[in-house]
Amino acid sequence: MNKKIAVAAALVILPLAAFAQAPKTPFTALERLEPEKTVRHVTGKDLGDTLKNSMKPGDFYAQILLSKHDGYQIINTIRDKDGQAEVHADWNDNLFVQEGEANFVTGGTPVDGKITAPGETRGTAVKGGKTMTMRAGDYFFVPAGTTHQMLVPAGKRIRFIAFKTHK
Repeated sequence: MNKKIAVAAALVILPLAAFAQAPKTPFTALERLEPEKTVRHVTGKDLGDTLKNSMKPGDFYAQILLSKHDGYQIINTIRDKDGQAEVHADWNDNLFVQEGEANFVTGGTPVDGKITAPGETRGTAVKGGKTMTMRAGDYFFVPAGTTHQMLVPAGKRIRFIAFKTHK
């Protein structure tokens, strides 16, 4: 009986320990959520200025959550540092580059991957992926379960809209 309790406790505690040990990436998150029953307009200038002005020293990125529902999320993000390698088990990423430039690595596997939340794995790099250049006007689709990482060259910045859809 005690063995069963110990096994059950391990099944609960070990996953929680993995979440507790996950590294925290500093970022600024803002919300511009409103009831979506009427037309809403936020200018590109307002979004860009808000993102640029909200990044704190040491932040990897700043983002504004514009819309959130069970089946999708729309996020406007600006970053000037490399992102982590990441894999979303249940979310597709539709990325629309608005300004700037970065390298985008897709495929392969995350190096030192750790579960950071249910269905989310983060790592330090991508092993065996394909690198593409992201530029203003480009669109990228990343299916759920695909490893990806954004690498921003020193002195560069990228701003993009992520339209995340539930698979």
